[in-house]
Parts: sequence; C-alpha cells; structure tokens
Amino acid sequence: MKLGLALAAAATGLFAAEAAWAGPCYDLAKGQPRELTGTLDYVVYPGPPNYEDVRAGDTPEPSYVLRLTRPICLTGDEFANEDQTFSAVQLVATQAVPGQTLKAYLHRQVTVVFGDRMAATTGHHHEPLVAWAASVAPTARPMEFTEEYGTAATTVRAFYAALSDGQGAAAAAMVVPEKRAGGPFSAAELTRFYGGLKEPIRLVDIAQSGPAEFVAHYRYATGKRVCDGRAVVRTVSRDGRNLIQSIRALDGC
Repeated sequence: MKLGLALAAAATGLFAAEAAWAGPCYDLAKGQPRELTGTLDYVVYPGPPNYEDVRAGDTPEPSYVLRLTRPICLTGDEFANEDQTFSAVQLVATQAVPGQTLKAYLHRQVTVVFGDRMAATTGHHHEPLVAWAASVAPTARPMEFTEEYGTAATTVRAFYAALSDGQGAAAAAMVVPEKRAGGPFSAAELTRFYGGLKEPIRLVDIAQSGPAEFVAHYRYATGKRVCDGRAVVRTVSRDGRNLIQSIRALDGC
C-alpha cells in the first residue's frame, strides 16, 4: 500500500512538473498564435538537395528565428502534431516587417505579431511553425512613474497627455523642430485627429526598450473602431532637452 501511494505521489509530481514545463498549445484553425515573445536569432538552414549541411553542398537558406522562453505545440492542421513541443519559430519577412527591421532587433527580446502562420509542410520549413511577421517590438516592462524621472520618458508622457486633451500645439512642442512645420506631427494635424476622437487617447504605460527608445501603450476610439495600440517612440537630445524624433505604430493604429 505504501509503495502504491509513493508511486502515485511520484506520478502526480511528475505530471505537475511536466504541466509546469509545457507551454500552451495553439489552434492554427483559429488563427493562433496571434503573437509570441522570445529572442530574435539568425540561422542559416541547409536546403536542397539533402537538407543536412551547407558545408556538404546543400543550398543555404538563411532565416530569422524567434526562440521562445517556453515550448509550445500546435493543433488545428493536418501537419500539426500536438504531441510535439518546440521552442523556435521560423519567421518570414514581409513588406510590413522587412529583413532590415528584423536585423535591427537581432539577439534582443521581442514580441512578434503574426499576419499569417502555418505548420511546416515542406523541407524549406525548418521549424514546426512558420509565421509571417506583421509587427515586431522590443519587450520591456512598464516603467514605474518615478523611474521616468531624468529620462526622455517624461517627454513621451507629455506628448500623449497633450494629445489626450486635444492640444496639438503642446504635443508638437515635444517633437523635433524639423517635423513640426507640416505633416502628421504639425500642431494642426495633431489637433484635427486627436481632438476629434470619440474617446480621447489615453496613455496606459511606457516601457523603455533602449537608451533613447520607448514603447508607448495607449488606447483610444474613433467613430468606427477601438484602438489598443503600441508604438515605438525614438527620442533625441537637443541642447539638453529630450525631443521625439520618430514614432512607429506597431498595431496598425
């Protein structure tokens, strides 16, 4: 009896450890996964004729790869095997996220949003999941309010606070002078768009992703859609003052 209880306890412990180790299983038929987080890597895979070793005469097939912190599995496709766990995703560069953009994030922790995804079906698919990148952003934890002191995050926060009040001129003052005169960063354009929102833009948090780079998370609503978006905000120091140099939306809004 004691031996049986011991074996049962051991089996329970083993199952619990396995459950804690295994990551989620995504259903491709439901458009999953929408996004994944990991470290961006670059790999030269062996292609035809043997798909074994480029040093032995196989064609090189370079690719960017997202290395996950936890293994996952796939369902919902005839080529998906839910019993197979893996921790690398083969990425496909797109017009929205070209190879040069991926190169800029090499060896960094990033979150990649996928435009499409599929289970590996041919020898050219070197990981169980092949995904087309729709957006990529550095992963960073939101800053505490006091951590923003003395950094360009205060400029970013001031920019979005002014937009929330529909004050385009005050927001434009946070941008480098050469981009204020006309275009999307001009006072008139900022006031026109953000001053007319059904639900004003609200800054959720700011995360620092580089020495002069931040990821702003915000929400707003127009008459037709609700945006829960993020943007990479790059800043520059001019005469001892931090100004916004560029903003790149990551989620289409």
